[in-house]
Amino acid sequence: MKFVVNRDLFARALARVQGVVSRKASLSVLSNVLLEASEDGRLRVAATDLDVTFDGALNSRVTEAGRITVDGKRLFEVVRSLPGEEVDVAVGEADRLTLRCKNTEFVLLGASADSFPQLPTARGVELTPVDGSVLRELFERTMFSVSTDESRPNLNGVYFRCLADDRVRMVSTDGHRLSQGERACGRGAPLPERDGVIIPRKGVAEIKRLLDEVGAEVAFGFLENNLVLEAGDLTLFVRLIDANFPDYRQVIPKSSERHVVLDRVPLLNSLKRIEILASERTHGVRIELKGSAMTLSSNNPDLGSAKEEVAVEGYDGGDLVIAFNAKYMREILGILSADKVELALNEALSPGLIREYENDGYLFVVMPMRI
Repeated sequence: MKFVVNRDLFARALARVQGVVSRKASLSVLSNVLLEASEDGRLRVAATDLDVTFDGALNSRVTEAGRITVDGKRLFEVVRSLPGEEVDVAVGEADRLTLRCKNTEFVLLGASADSFPQLPTARGVELTPVDGSVLRELFERTMFSVSTDESRPNLNGVYFRCLADDRVRMVSTDGHRLSQGERACGRGAPLPERDGVIIPRKGVAEIKRLLDEVGAEVAFGFLENNLVLEAGDLTLFVRLIDANFPDYRQVIPKSSERHVVLDRVPLLNSLKRIEILASERTHGVRIELKGSAMTLSSNNPDLGSAKEEVAVEGYDGGDLVIAFNAKYMREILGILSADKVELALNEALSPGLIREYENDGYLFVVMPMRI
């Protein structure tokens, strides 16, 4: 196999698969990237960990077609360090991959592509165009509350469901908090009909990374138990979690007795200050609503205490003392963009609901604490 390829494009293609190749893989070949040069001048760059598969292609000048696998992380480090604009690549005896660029030469020990797992293909899969920037925002505003408790696999991902009117709903929860987003993201074609699926945490991260790069022009569909996302010459396959997502609707408060409207950034900054003296284990912050004022406070027997009054708009819902994990609230406020947020509360031991003021597209539920 012999080909010449632009160094920057090659490095970018290898950078995309770094989240997929793994040095801790049970099969050593899963640490490798597949390179396949075709006579039509296309260079395929693919990687898989059997749960997430990234398959991409770029233009090159191919003088001898062929395929090989080589350590993905080492190849990326080598290519991005090369000094010139083009890389001359050749495979010799014993699967040795030689890379030459200006006066620099590297030889990497590769492995036969015959040992690489058979990759899925999107050929024949019906893909629906969607607005990738909308999908990206939905993932960004739900992925942070995915559970990391491996004993509860049905919570280890983002619940994804297509609704009527070209709308997509995403939900995630770790049992202490819940994030839900719903937005229209279709681009003229009806979204595929399918019951809700669970996209695993790692798959969500790779989808988000791809959407960060490609922008709005994407399409998606389903291949058996895989979500398929395609953007130009890039295709991502994510194996879905085979489990039932819990009935999250039971957690969302149907109504609230108290509604508080606050400026988002000042509230976020207040939480950061008060959390300094909160318990390092629970991050608990006390919220007191009294009259038309709201006070945040924390108390740590080993460190001291803190208190700050926060400006609110038009509150007349009665006195209430409730406590929340400040870290959870900070993460919610940090991923929102509106100037104002609404905090909807009931009793001291009832969940609190946070949303952007006058925007029902996203809602966040946080369970209260006893402190």
